Amino acid sequence: MGGGASIEAARTTVTSLVNGKPGDASDITDLEQAKKEIIALRAMANEVQKKFQEYSASANAANPNNIDNKVKREAVLDRGGGGVQSGVPSADYKPPIVEKDAATRALIMSIVTSNVLFASYASDEQNAIVDAFTKKDGAAGDKVITQGESGDNFYVVESGSLDVYIKSTEGDKKTASLGAGTSFGELALMYNTPRAATVQVNAACTLWTVDRKTYRDIVCYFKYIRNKEYMEFVRQVKIADRQLGELLTADEIEKFTVSLEKEVFQPGEYIIRQGNVGDLFYLVVDGNVGVYVANDGNESKVASLSKGTYFGEKALLSDDKRGASCVAEDGPVTVLSLGREDFVDMLGSFEELTQKPKLEDRVEEKNATPTVDDSSGFKINMTLGDLEVKSTLGCGAFGRVKLCKYEKDGEFYALKCQSKTAITESSLQEHVMNELRVMKRIDHPLIAKFYCALQDNLYIYFVLELLQGGELFTHLRNRGKLSEQTARFYSASVVYAFATLHSMKIAYRDLKPENLVMDTNGYCKLVDFGLAKQLLSGKTWTLCGTPDYLAPEIILNEGHDLAVDYWALGVLIFEMVVGAPPFYAEDPMEVYEKILTGTPTMPTFFTRNLSDLIKKLLRSQQAKRLGNTRGGTAAVIKHKWFGSFDWAGLESGEMRAPYKPAVASKDDIANFDIFDEGEVPTTCEWAPDLLS
Repeated sequence: MGGGASIEAARTTVTSLVNGKPGDASDITDLEQAKKEIIALRAMANEVQKKFQEYSASANAANPNNIDNKVKREAVLDRGGGGVQSGVPSADYKPPIVEKDAATRALIMSIVTSNVLFASYASDEQNAIVDAFTKKDGAAGDKVITQGESGDNFYVVESGSLDVYIKSTEGDKKTASLGAGTSFGELALMYNTPRAATVQVNAACTLWTVDRKTYRDIVCYFKYIRNKEYMEFVRQVKIADRQLGELLTADEIEKFTVSLEKEVFQPGEYIIRQGNVGDLFYLVVDGNVGVYVANDGNESKVASLSKGTYFGEKALLSDDKRGASCVAEDGPVTVLSLGREDFVDMLGSFEELTQKPKLEDRVEEKNATPTVDDSSGFKINMTLGDLEVKSTLGCGAFGRVKLCKYEKDGEFYALKCQSKTAITESSLQEHVMNELRVMKRIDHPLIAKFYCALQDNLYIYFVLELLQGGELFTHLRNRGKLSEQTARFYSASVVYAFATLHSMKIAYRDLKPENLVMDTNGYCKLVDFGLAKQLLSGKTWTLCGTPDYLAPEIILNEGHDLAVDYWALGVLIFEMVVGAPPFYAEDPMEVYEKILTGTPTMPTFFTRNLSDLIKKLLRSQQAKRLGNTRGGTAAVIKHKWFGSFDWAGLESGEMRAPYKPAVASKDDIANFDIFDEGEVPTTCEWAPDLLS
């Protein structure tokens, strides 16, 4: 008899023995009867153990880092700490220089070069950051930073000692000590989040500090100067007697420039060898490169290349059999390289470029403002008196979303209530008005509909479509992880919404399961456009988003565009199928370090096409990221992982969702968490024009 049959037989025996029998086993009168009971109980125990092991394996695969996935993640936003927010410094900007001795410089530089935020910067940026640190002396008992308070500064300890305390139910608890050569507070250089601990001086100390505004000014300044210089180099590159400046728009030149990868070669090291086949183009940005040609076994130098020159340009046309060797000379040589495949993905083949319309016509087309509905009216004209406000559906940084009933027709809506006091105290008035302007322009079947904006002296109110199915976050939390087929449905919904948003040059910037809410049919819709922004030209520099989902260019303050949404899409798909985000860590700085150090390992249960899609979405260089390459969102739609997906069925709403939430009535909110009603904020005099 097989094992499965034995277990089933034991289960039958257990059922017949246990049902209606006394718990103290007083009914057992002989040894044979006792043996039957023991056999049945052991079989049942083995079955329970087997099920537990299967459950544990599934839970570990879904949540490999034992993540507390019940906690909703809040977005972060740099609320005004940066200086050169446009990415373009003023003409008279000069990075500050604070005098310090060689030993102090060396100490700060060692901290800077080893910290994840600074490590990828060029030496001139690192030197400028070190120059900007200012001195701060601390006496015993001084609090340098206080837990819960916002901060702008990063600190390096030159001498003395400090203690780190964290508040607990038993009072302040000492968790660490800091001495010479240590640092703390780097998260403040990204955004003004509340400090996670208190740092107090134990013995008189000397600190060196830099604030967020100074740091961001320096980074933006060098990025701008370097990018401008490199773009000019790229314009001069000549391929088949045509300069790239004649063929590419300014946006395309910039995309070409930011996609170049930096490589450093030591003196005597070969960059390319004569006779080898290669597909890389090189631009020299520092040092000298010697060009050598071999003839009858002897190499002779025929040219020297310096900063701003290039070689290997034929590789952008076809596989290039190198006609000479290029060797690094006179100290380390820094070059920027680009492969032909990446060039074609971004811009098309060189032949296609030469066949495009004249550049002046393309520039006009490129800079054309997207057509949007600038109507100042609302879809429903209502007043606060028309609404009966009911239970809370969700909470956010500035307020909460509530269920409300429109008395005139009995329909139910979601009412987003944002505290005016909280908004003004954080200086985010323009931020909220920008959200309003973006939502008024959008009408898409997979984006929560916006109907009206209202206000009183407490809140700004947005009347929105009520989606009763609950957040995808809740569904994912309950399931642990989703199948690829299910994840494909939800991610396709996002891609479909992105196609419209990005055609209007709107970057969403806060994709995550918490911001995808289901309707009664199980279709997910994008909600919360608090971080969305229309990018009519170039890039934006505001640091914002949810830590697990931040793209590298946001963390490094490089300026970002629509590409951040495709990075977030890659994170979302990974999290849905695995049950955990790819860069998870409890400490935000550890999250950012993981994001900056490369693509995560793909689980073995991923299909080949899924692994390929996520790798292409999680490319650290934004110009090479799928969705930001040639074809835009269409390139994502055409990926093999979506090859069999019914896009027409999704668009028409005829496709059956993998999960249909239970909804009993028009005001049923059983699919949402339960919240207390919270405190009523203080009144505020800010009264913006909601129709402008």
